[in-house]
Amino acid sequence: MNHASSSGDLRPPRQPHASMLALLAALALRCAADPANPAEHTGTGTTNSSTTGTASSDPPTTGSSTAGDSGEATTTGAPCSDPARCPAACDTISQGCPRGHKCTGIKPGLHDPYAGTACVPDNADEGAPPGSICINAADGSDTCDATSMCMQFGSGEGACLAFCAGDPDAPLCDDPTMVCARIDHLWPVSACVPSCDPLAYDCPDAELAVSAMVCAPASVGFGCVLRGNLDGQPLGEPCLDHRDCIAAAHCAPAETVPGCAEAACCAAYCDLDAPTCPLAGQDCVPHFVPGTAPAGLEAVGLCAAPG
Repeated sequence: MNHASSSGDLRPPRQPHASMLALLAALALRCAADPANPAEHTGTGTTNSSTTGTASSDPPTTGSSTAGDSGEATTTGAPCSDPARCPAACDTISQGCPRGHKCTGIKPGLHDPYAGTACVPDNADEGAPPGSICINAADGSDTCDATSMCMQFGSGEGACLAFCAGDPDAPLCDDPTMVCARIDHLWPVSACVPSCDPLAYDCPDAELAVSAMVCAPASVGFGCVLRGNLDGQPLGEPCLDHRDCIAAAHCAPAETVPGCAEAACCAAYCDLDAPTCPLAGQDCVPHFVPGTAPAGLEAVGLCAAPG
């Protein structure tokens, strides 16, 4: 969670709410790295192909960041939402930080969008492994180990999520039950998360009746991404990324959601074998290009206006 002052100091976390602590424990069981070799990045996988484009996260509205030779993050005062104009300091998949540092996302406040990436201390052998409860600071520093970064719940608690690895165009995760999900569509922030089925919605929070995650598109199929807030937007309401919507919905381009007054709005997934959509004026269309759907996800569709 982000309790830090602008100086980036980490403060002890407050006591998590019981339901959130249970969710963190459930996530830890799903996200724990291989204890025999937690630092190695290996694996195999493929990249899915979708028939429609959707936004994947909130664009930044605060200053951009760069990293100097020391790996310390510096932040400009000018707002920037264009990484082409103010490039990210690093990429959480390829890393590329100086020795003793890791690349993480900069999220100045709990409800703020990501504002870039930064090379921060990797905590050597003292950081918490993937699946652990964590805290982070406004400059991207956190209490996780060198193989992971802290991702917040909307209530403030956070969990260490393992970094993805491999080709940025087809990123992989060590754990075969995990998939690499892009957390932000503007800045290169990705993490390994539990896989899920948007039609069944089987993320860890479903077992606890706590709305803290969303089943979002990932490198292979779908992954359980921690929501930036606990109140997901209902169908048809404006969104900036998948994490803004209710658990089994996605952030879709305005032209696919009748009545959407913004650039994107929340829309439902649908079952191609029983094609119905809750919003009037939408049809159930395939999410994956024919022949590319991962096993078990062939029936996943998107509710979209004919076009």
